[in-house]
Amino acid sequence: MSLIDKDRLENLGALITLSNIGGIGVNRFYQLIGRFGSAEKTLEASISQLTDIPGIGRDIASRIRENQDQKKAEEVVSEIAKRGWHFFLYNDSDYPAPMQEIPDRPPFLFYVGDYFERDANAIAIVGSRSASEEGRLFAENLGAALAQSNVTVVSGMARGVDIAAHRGALNSNGRTIAVFGCSLEIIYPPEGKELARRITESGAIFSEFLPGTVPYGPNFPKRNRVISGFSQGVVVIEAAERSGALSTASHAIAQNREVFAVPGSPRFEMSRGTNKLIKDGARLLTSVEDIFQDLPRLKGKIKAGQVKIIEGLTDTEKKILESFADGPVHIDYLSRTLNASLPEVLQILLALELKGIIKELPGKRYILN
Repeated sequence: MSLIDKDRLENLGALITLSNIGGIGVNRFYQLIGRFGSAEKTLEASISQLTDIPGIGRDIASRIRENQDQKKAEEVVSEIAKRGWHFFLYNDSDYPAPMQEIPDRPPFLFYVGDYFERDANAIAIVGSRSASEEGRLFAENLGAALAQSNVTVVSGMARGVDIAAHRGALNSNGRTIAVFGCSLEIIYPPEGKELARRITESGAIFSEFLPGTVPYGPNFPKRNRVISGFSQGVVVIEAAERSGALSTASHAIAQNREVFAVPGSPRFEMSRGTNKLIKDGARLLTSVEDIFQDLPRLKGKIKAGQVKIIEGLTDTEKKILESFADGPVHIDYLSRTLNASLPEVLQILLALELKGIIKELPGKRYILN
């Protein structure tokens, strides 16, 4: 084992140790890393240093100091090494570029197969596990069409729409990525073993979960933010009013990804979720061209309507306009990016709209005019 490999495994061990402490979620993890600079230094911090951080009370600080199971972390790291899993750490320069954009990205991502830089050119396809034959066929054909345009297809390898989308990409000799809601050594659903093998030969399977993590309900909504995080946009095909696919769409909106939905009959239960998404501002999708129209960068094109050079723009207005370079932007994303309230951002957007520079789309999204 090289010194670099040893250092990376030690870093992974520190990250696992910190993440496994009760009360340390992803957001708190990054709060601590932001204060101390690394997991190692966080684990070495004193109670007083820890309690100086807003939101870190004495209870959490005591857990960080007293509940460090470094031996368990070493055992996990040893198992990962034996299994030959690859992994990205949150501060790796080659951590997948789209995932670097989301604030709650996993501190570590395990994977089997290969991830290439070009896989950033990706679209997620998600939907019902009990999809109709028509829904599965649409997903398969859409996955194939994207693959034929050198777009990587991302999904969760669940029954129904997910499996169909992966299969469509593979049958067109394209690349596809699956994101698990369990650890990598557990193939779920069990009948997906052959599909998983094919995916690792033409893409990768990712998971943020440690070895031995079984499929468990709360893991899947957490997994969904990674599916959308890997992608430039998310397509929802058949989803009930309460479904994991809608969870993925919600994450996509929060991450400033484009959301597409395939419409269906109002009488069909699995169309209620997708139809609601469209009413709320998602892009109605009937063919792959709808994706390329809204996301021309997937084909390497520059969207028409460049920003005119206008004198008198404030620094804030210029920063907002930079956000529109790749397509529509949701007002919530701008609010978080600028650290400004929604009313403040809305006032600036209205001013830019009156100048004819931007225009509003359904669902409080804005785009260059």
